[in-house]
Amino acid sequence: MFGHRPDGKLVRTHDGIYTLMPHVMNHRVDSMNMTEFEVDIDTLDEFIKHEQETNGKIYSYLEILASAVIRTIFLRPDLNRFVVNRRIYQRNEIVMSMAVQKTLKLGEESNESALKFHFVGNENLDDIHNTLQKGFIETKSTANSTDKLTQKLASVPYIIMKMAVGLLKVLDKWGLLPKAVMDAEPFHTTFFITDMRSVKTPSIYHHVYEFGTTGLFLSTGTEKYSAYKKEDGTFGFKRVMPVKFVSDERFCDGYYFALSLKMLQRILHNPKVLLTELEPKPKELTKKEQKALKKAEKKAAKK
Repeated sequence: MFGHRPDGKLVRTHDGIYTLMPHVMNHRVDSMNMTEFEVDIDTLDEFIKHEQETNGKIYSYLEILASAVIRTIFLRPDLNRFVVNRRIYQRNEIVMSMAVQKTLKLGEESNESALKFHFVGNENLDDIHNTLQKGFIETKSTANSTDKLTQKLASVPYIIMKMAVGLLKVLDKWGLLPKAVMDAEPFHTTFFITDMRSVKTPSIYHHVYEFGTTGLFLSTGTEKYSAYKKEDGTFGFKRVMPVKFVSDERFCDGYYFALSLKMLQRILHNPKVLLTELEPKPKELTKKEQKALKKAEKKAAKK
């Protein structure tokens, strides 16, 4: 309450226009920007083949894309913001959510579950691969916290469910939603990703959820051939994976988004950079710690 939340800190230093934006556009559906880009599959295939032959590691397109997004957000921290109750917050960690099918066998009913992963952001591709694989294996064999929460809500009478969800929304608006609930559902997340390619369908422009804090949504689609101009001036075709991208524009400006998207594309064009773990960012000092540091520096200067 009053700007305090368990999942982020209130941003107090930003341009006046961004103080105004959440008041002009009250909802995420008002402020969605949509774009798409293509990922060169031949480049990814060469990288995947090299890593398999050299290190025995097998990475998927989804893992490489997720790692590239996490790396970009770590280097471009304004992407890790969100708007609640017309205020802008900086998220405490990088969180990724995704929906998965527990089975893809023909003839069986859909059995969807949601997974949520927490990252610092400086992890390398292998770290992220291990985290995702562990989550995939566990959710196929047991019900995760999201499954348990949705099952409880779905089992109560309609009027009670409506009141319970309404209460969750009010608590979230005022920063009173318990962190345990946030961790159990997929909607309080930096970005959501859906791998439509895995079910052989085109990518989609997916909305960013009104409940929770999702600011970015990515969707992959089935591969296709795209024309490109060669160095000699002739044209050829290459295999690409289309990715559609939806964002909440209220927490950072379009130029920042554009530069961030270019960085993401550069990483995907050279995925070997993801094999290296980055140095962690220094811890941000609290106001009390900053005062203590200045006091100690003055004391040391007098000696």
